[in-house]
Amino acid sequence: MARTVFKTAEAGASRLVGSIPTLSRHDSTIDAHYEVKSLKNGMRPGFLKTLGGEAGCKRLSAEFYARVGKDPVLRPLFPGKSLRCATEEFAAFLIQFLGGDEDQAQSRWWLSLRESHARFQIGAAERGAWLKHMQATLDAVQMDDGARKALRQFFFESSAYVTGKETAAWESGELGARWAEQRALDECIAAIAGGRDQEALAFAPRFASRPSVFVGLLARMMQSRREPLIRFVIDAVQREPSLMTRRFAGKTLLHFASGAGCLDVVESLLRLGADPNTRDDGGHTPLYRVANECASEAGPEIVRALVRAGGDVNASGGVTRTTPLHMAARRGFMGIAQALLDCGAAADAKDTKGDSPLQRALNCRRKEVARLLAGRAS
Repeated sequence: MARTVFKTAEAGASRLVGSIPTLSRHDSTIDAHYEVKSLKNGMRPGFLKTLGGEAGCKRLSAEFYARVGKDPVLRPLFPGKSLRCATEEFAAFLIQFLGGDEDQAQSRWWLSLRESHARFQIGAAERGAWLKHMQATLDAVQMDDGARKALRQFFFESSAYVTGKETAAWESGELGARWAEQRALDECIAAIAGGRDQEALAFAPRFASRPSVFVGLLARMMQSRREPLIRFVIDAVQREPSLMTRRFAGKTLLHFASGAGCLDVVESLLRLGADPNTRDDGGHTPLYRVANECASEAGPEIVRALVRAGGDVNASGGVTRTTPLHMAARRGFMGIAQALLDCGAAADAKDTKGDSPLQRALNCRRKEVARLLAGRAS
């Protein structure tokens, strides 16, 4: 849905949720408990501890969305039967934002806050309802008044930001520093999306100490398929090969490179020892990703590269146990289907519905691929 920028005065939202004081850089409570110290990510995770660690972030998200689920203004924004995905995404954001366990934050689907909210139609009523429920959720959590005040201020400012409204940033305390980092991350994503490669390359290295976030950035660079960004991805993995096993949105760099049609990255990862049969959180291998997502001319060669490295051409996965050939048939990717068959893909493989790749092609009206598969079946 198109995004509607929040246009009413800040005072209007304040009346809906009560008075939210502005943080002072001399607030002794904040300074005493949440001073910024130098760590790997530059900050001591004081607020993460205040909320009860990663488990506390998950509880806060669950309690917040339990309120959202009953709200007549907000619930229509989530047309699904449950709010599970939204709850998990928000918990993962909190864990990432507050410097928590990277493995528990890697399930995020979005790095940019503005991108993640662009699909919603957010106006004054929606933002006010969101803030009302967040305030009630925070009020139910045991914490000192200074921490609660700081979190309320953060959500007040960030909720304005995601709707496209610029607000005055605060500079003191842990949350101020973390918010500046998130804003920089949003700017980096915007630069990639806008084709401003040099700007993106200037931002990106600051996130190298946060592997899940960094893998997400590298994935966006690969999806752009622009040479300077692809070169940065290859250099980054060569400098830090452990990135090959890290995940964002449940997928490794090899999954992303295969789906994006980045042959140079695929070959580089395989030379460095990436597992061609590694499964994403949906149970799919990189061969599935290239067959399902890669509309690039490089797709057939990526198939061959993965198979040469030991990729299982008939690996099945996901709820319906589909093979890569099933997905190439569904998408109508003729070159990829041909490459899979040449590499030994079973034309008569069945998914849990009993459908073969040929049936998938017929169901999706992929006539060219259907003819190819019919010839193999006979």
